[in-house]
Amino acid sequence: MTPRATVAAIAAVGARALVSTTVCGAVDASLDLGSLIVFDDLHFASNRMADGSLCTLFTGPEIGGRGHWIYERPFGEGVRAGALPGARAAGISVRDGGTYGHVDGPRLNTRSEIAQLAAAGVVAVSQTGGPETVLAGEARLPLALVGFVTDHANGVTAEPTPAETLARLFAESAGVFQGMLAQALPRIAEAPGDPAGIMFAL
Repeated sequence: MTPRATVAAIAAVGARALVSTTVCGAVDASLDLGSLIVFDDLHFASNRMADGSLCTLFTGPEIGGRGHWIYERPFGEGVRAGALPGARAAGISVRDGGTYGHVDGPRLNTRSEIAQLAAAGVVAVSQTGGPETVLAGEARLPLALVGFVTDHANGVTAEPTPAETLARLFAESAGVFQGMLAQALPRIAEAPGDPAGIMFAL
């Protein structure tokens, strides 16, 4: 199922909020491996899906609600406010805020590409969270994006993260996310908050 179809289906059944998770590489050298980030901003300059199409729910003029998603920050503050104490209650180190950088992949990024992202203020990068954020925004679903740091991206530290460490942390990520979500989801259900921004329909 594509991200577009997934978000549309979730919205159609009446969900009040979303929590999306991603394993990510640290662009900020101060981030500890194995820690979480609850992002508060997005760098997704291409705004394209994996197939090259524009990242939007409104793929044709016949689809109602087409317009501009206008916001100050792209993530729902109510959902973020539930995810942060959820992580802490689960005993997981978590950073409040930071810019998520979406890259296309499937390859990892070169040192110069990571340096460009760092200059734009990105703290961590992966290949999954950009479309989910935009589509949830268009669907009027409050969203929190939570990243689990598995490695330092190319050029961020003097020594690269060993492949064995990346593989181990990747394998541990599901359990970490489950622990965080078990604590966070009841908090979010009580107060999911409002969607980020508005949809300005033409």
